[in-house]
Amino acid sequence: MTLTDIAIQNLRRRKGKTAFLLLTFVLVVSITITLNTLATSMRDDLQKSLTQYGANVIITPKSEHFTLSYGGLSVPGVNYEVKHLSYDSLAKIKNSPDLIIREIAPKIIGSAAGVNKRYLIIGVDFPSELKMKPWWQIKGVQPGDQEVIIGSSIATRENLVIGSTIELNQQNYPVVGIMEETGGSEDLGVFMNFNTSRNLTGIDSWSMIELNTAQPNNTAAYLSELLPQAKVSEISQLVQGTKESVERFSNFSLITSVILGVMGVLIILVTTSGNINDRIAEFGIFRAIGFRRRQISSILLREITFVSLSGGVLGYLLGELTPTLLGPIAFQKTISFQFNPILAITAISASLIVGILSILLAKRAISLDPVEALSYL
Repeated sequence: MTLTDIAIQNLRRRKGKTAFLLLTFVLVVSITITLNTLATSMRDDLQKSLTQYGANVIITPKSEHFTLSYGGLSVPGVNYEVKHLSYDSLAKIKNSPDLIIREIAPKIIGSAAGVNKRYLIIGVDFPSELKMKPWWQIKGVQPGDQEVIIGSSIATRENLVIGSTIELNQQNYPVVGIMEETGGSEDLGVFMNFNTSRNLTGIDSWSMIELNTAQPNNTAAYLSELLPQAKVSEISQLVQGTKESVERFSNFSLITSVILGVMGVLIILVTTSGNINDRIAEFGIFRAIGFRRRQISSILLREITFVSLSGGVLGYLLGELTPTLLGPIAFQKTISFQFNPILAITAISASLIVGILSILLAKRAISLDPVEALSYL
């Protein structure tokens, strides 16, 4: 019988203690891997969302504002030297080789007279807008020339449905779609294509250009020089708040992982040392029948290697599998199983190191004289 066979038999003989020690390894490793996977997935998902959905740079016409104040009383000021975003501004942006732009959505924004009030007119390129704003949900079809889509508030207030008409500048326009409620200015808007909005408002320039770019900081700085007649703004407040929330979760995951790791290591060390100290009489018998200290140490090393290696592997697999099961339930998102070799090697190596360390701390039990060890019988 080899030393390996003896180690395996010892583990089988102590099924309860072996199972407890194995479970400790599995839980510590799996919880640590789960928290790390969730934090990494959230960061990646945030970065993907920020670079694929929504505008992160907005270009508007530049204007100077003069504030009026008389006797300490401020009154509404006036805008002067209002610039215009000419139609060739869009071509300059698209043809610039130094920009990495995912989506671009220009707009023509104005107003038109209705029967009893004025309406907000928004001319857009619907394919680009719907790619940039997937939260826009439209009942009906995209409008052609002389057709419109209305916001949910207008439809509710004026009892308009698809197939109705709305009067704008003394001309009736058929309603071919209704935008579902967004909670924003879209609810009060009348949407149409560029040709219709130009004819209706008389505006011959872009009112706004929204961009989605992978590098909003660099893009905003570059466009400020490329388009001196425009005001380029980066949408950063919401993005920064979301990033901070994810970072806080990441920090929480890291601290929790460290605390669980320390607790797990202490439990493993105490459990392993206690098991070895309980076997002092057994070691005395081994020494009495001719086993050397080196051979006894080798048996214990094989035992803890089997347990720690199995615990590390099972813990890593469970830690990677758990987010895929909990993601749709707890975070309403799908997290795919991805094997990370570096993380796997780190987790398994840490398990082995802790196991070997526990053997070194119990070295006194192995080093006892055979006569003294047999006195524990």
